[in-house]
Amino acid sequence: MAEEQACLVRARSDSESSSKLGSFGSISRTMTYTEDRLTGTEGAGEPGNVANTTVNPPEQIPDGNESGELLDYNDSSVLEQFHEDALRQAGCGLSQARVLLAVTLAIAGSSLELSAIPFVLPSAEIELCILPHEKNWLVLISLVGGSLGAVGWGALGERLGRRRTLLSCLAVNAVFAAIAAFMPTYGTFMMARFCSAIGSGGTVAVGYTYCGEWFGRAQRRRALALPAAGMGAGALLAAALAHAALPDTGAAALKENKEHFSAWHRYLLLCTLPIIASLISLIWTQESPRYLLDVGREVDAMMVYQNIHSSNQIRICGKANVAAAGGDSEYRLGELSLPGKRRPPALHHVRHSVKMFWQAFFQLFSSPYRSTTISLGGILLFSMAIQYYLSSYVPAMVLKTDSEEFEASKRLVVNESFVNEHYNETLENVEYVEVAFRDCTFRDMIISHVEFDNCTFTNVSFSNIMSSYTTFKECNFVNSTIIDTDMEVGRELRACALAGSVVRGMRGGCARRADLRSRLAPLRREQAHAARAALLAAAAALLPYPRRLRIRPAVFLCAACILLSPTLYVAQDETTLYIVEAAFRFFLTLIFYNVGLDVVDSYPANLRCTAHGLILSVAYMGGAVVKGMGELGVILSCVLCGLFAIAANALSLYKR
Repeated sequence: MAEEQACLVRARSDSESSSKLGSFGSISRTMTYTEDRLTGTEGAGEPGNVANTTVNPPEQIPDGNESGELLDYNDSSVLEQFHEDALRQAGCGLSQARVLLAVTLAIAGSSLELSAIPFVLPSAEIELCILPHEKNWLVLISLVGGSLGAVGWGALGERLGRRRTLLSCLAVNAVFAAIAAFMPTYGTFMMARFCSAIGSGGTVAVGYTYCGEWFGRAQRRRALALPAAGMGAGALLAAALAHAALPDTGAAALKENKEHFSAWHRYLLLCTLPIIASLISLIWTQESPRYLLDVGREVDAMMVYQNIHSSNQIRICGKANVAAAGGDSEYRLGELSLPGKRRPPALHHVRHSVKMFWQAFFQLFSSPYRSTTISLGGILLFSMAIQYYLSSYVPAMVLKTDSEEFEASKRLVVNESFVNEHYNETLENVEYVEVAFRDCTFRDMIISHVEFDNCTFTNVSFSNIMSSYTTFKECNFVNSTIIDTDMEVGRELRACALAGSVVRGMRGGCARRADLRSRLAPLRREQAHAARAALLAAAAALLPYPRRLRIRPAVFLCAACILLSPTLYVAQDETTLYIVEAAFRFFLTLIFYNVGLDVVDSYPANLRCTAHGLILSVAYMGGAVVKGMGELGVILSCVLCGLFAIAANALSLYKR
């Protein structure tokens, strides 16, 4: 069978080419390319549409700018076609599987880090004395850190390389996530979580590009479905680890908090396992050959293609390459001369890097990419706003329902007397009015949501008591002892008279009171429903998409979210709320997946990480704003989600 070749249009200078030729072998200056691809004909890049055409180098080479960067935009399309042809000939197998596994683990770890926050709050707020208004800041600081990390690591992905940048952001994420598990105060814990979020913020932007560049267009759509599934897998793993490692109720968390290294610290360490696994798996991967071509390291790129071919004896997708089909196992990628980019002098390298760093952002809003950037950014912004709002709205509605049921079940005791009673089990949700306790003991127990109004305690002993939302109003203590409790005069003991009573051994309580009604079971169920929906969406992404349909996938998905918005009004019970949120998550995951796929397909190699990082940064910031709004009620929630979906739908039509 005839040997397939890829095409390029420009040769290096004699001095530069000679040095490259000496290290790689003889490379001819005759090049072929897929003509249909360059002219935009449908079906370009497929094995049956390859036209061998001889192209002579252009007579004049653009001078470029003062930094020495060539501004020949034809290079991007030519290198992209060369990359497609090279991957097609090298095949799809074990090499791509390694990259896919590493990126999926990285994204699963990033999702796990964010999903773990609601599970650690009931325990962390007790130990770190977190006030009620401070609890939401743990999520907000993670979103802000993720926003900064996405835009920063995304831009660095164009300068340092995909693999090196992914290694860096994963290392930052893992180190500070582990440090957060040992922080003794709320401030230091917040700072460690913020730094960890900065690291995890770059995982998706760089990981999607890195993974996408290892697959040709024919396999890219299905390959990127697995990293999308990693998001659902991370959320599902967070719920599973919480069930295995964390106390299920607030009362159990309060008792377990006495340990030196309590369960929520161990839980945070377990959450770093996917990140560490991703770091280890990246040892067996290489840099993206498309990036190496873009920065002029063509010999390194050719060696990567050679390694891909030699490693792909085990195939996971695609067909055998042309050479192998002809009985020749040697990889024959054509003897090629690759156009490279002249590098700036060493003394100007820093200035050049900073300049290109900022120019990349401005280029995203230049005329060729402006509509794409605005469209994809707006779609992801408003779709993620729906997701983050629902992540606040649904738990708030479930908690409101539970609180109403809890208040309705409160037991009222009026004008009774208890003599020689001994209490050593949890006392919860009771109101005592004008009740007399004589010769009673309250020992080694938890008193939660109990009110004592105008009660009398005579010869009563309180010892080793942990309380939650318990108050003594205008009570009389006669010859009683309150020893080794967390109840304080002026907080739990309000306007009480102490006659011959002893109050000592008080533990210095927090400025807040722990709510022992908190339960992790509803949170686990919510996460499980949403995670399964995300996994189902990733599976749906593998289904064939009819290309002849004029409607874009994002238009259909946003329209589905518009139709789902009114269902929030009829969803009143816990199970229905979880099902509605899971339905939203199904379509939102598909939107997230399609945006990531469009970024890889729509932008040149030198803008992909920057574009995805900027788009994610805006989405995270929007999520932080919506998360901080709190719950707005049923009707306003329906209207808000509907408006977000309409805005996302309008912007999906804006893309050219």
